[in-house]
Amino acid sequence: VLLRTVFTPAGEIPSLGNYSFMRTLTGSMEPAIPVHSFIVTEAVDPESLQVGDIITFRSTESKLEGALNTHRITSVYEEGGQLMFHTKGDANAVEDSEPVSSINVVGKVVFISAALGTVVSLFSNPLVFFPFVVVPLVLLLGFELVKLVKSTKEVARAEDEAALRAAVEQVRRKRAAEKDKETPEE
Repeated sequence: VLLRTVFTPAGEIPSLGNYSFMRTLTGSMEPAIPVHSFIVTEAVDPESLQVGDIITFRSTESKLEGALNTHRITSVYEEGGQLMFHTKGDANAVEDSEPVSSINVVGKVVFISAALGTVVSLFSNPLVFFPFVVVPLVLLLGFELVKLVKSTKEVARAEDEAALRAAVEQVRRKRAAEKDKETPEE
């Protein structure tokens, strides 16, 4: 999950199955969701959403066009056969200016962790990711390759020794058989 979150290109939502993984970038939902928290959203039927649920959605506000936003639902209504949600950040003084259409809902927030958000932030930084993740993995891979080569050599040597013993034994049997033919019977 951490790697999927770190390596997902900008503009895409990292997800596995019905779950999406993100980090909050602002304090609009504090104290419920601190800045830089790691959140998991679950894709749900918009009809199951209700007032008080925290959702992540693609914003249609002109200054945020298409950006992801995570706010609490303050009201639910239907307009033109489409389910709509008014939302508001807990730390914001007013509701969001544009309602959220159900087609723009990414999912309902089901998990929040400030600590994991810090970890994701750290590993998103190449100066941390490479020395603390990539370098140890490369070293581990190198050690495993050395062990594999050594084991392969040992197996090959053992097979060679077994083949040599079998050949020596075969020669001994052949000589013994020849010796038995040469000795006259009494």
